[in-house]
Amino acid sequence: MTTYGTILIPMPLEQAAPVLRAVCAAGYATAAGPGFCLAHPDRFVEGNDIFSLAGPISSGSGVPVLAAFQYDGDRLELEVWRDGVRAHRYDSRPPRGDDDADSTPANIDPAAFLDFAAGPVDSHRLSSALADTPIDEEEKDVDGDPGYVWAQGLHWDVLQALGHPDGTIQRAQWDYRHMHGAPQTLAKVLDSTELVVLGAAENPF
Repeated sequence: MTTYGTILIPMPLEQAAPVLRAVCAAGYATAAGPGFCLAHPDRFVEGNDIFSLAGPISSGSGVPVLAAFQYDGDRLELEVWRDGVRAHRYDSRPPRGDDDADSTPANIDPAAFLDFAAGPVDSHRLSSALADTPIDEEEKDVDGDPGYVWAQGLHWDVLQALGHPDGTIQRAQWDYRHMHGAPQTLAKVLDSTELVVLGAAENPF
């Protein structure tokens, strides 16, 4: 499955753009519904990954930010940054010792994510998602194993529980590399006013 890294910022794109231009060496930023935007940095540029940028973006913008990194469908890492300091880190599958085959999520705290609510919060869905306990049958492992089949399903449920619409959640799972590699598809989905080109990135349109 696709690996991606994005940063959710509770600020309109036009307001966040100056800070993003100042700190992101290469990437894109997209609108993400009323009052929110997303940064999609080129994570292959040194020092330009989401966890490196989350602190400067939070301090420069004056709002908390949520950095999400999903690796190959297996693991979701979420970090909340406020005023340049990491305030919370969630890991759906933290590294364990060789003798511990079972990996349970670390730092399950639904309250840590409430600053990123875009509407009414579904507390049950949020708690269940962070605990790696899907509510919907289609997200469960077909072999009966506990947890989500794919980590992006967990990420989807976290953002859905925070009141984000489907379009925003889809954008939160876009990686810069894939956006850069599919300009025609991107142009069909996005209006040019919903995209800001950052740093050395090429304009896809």
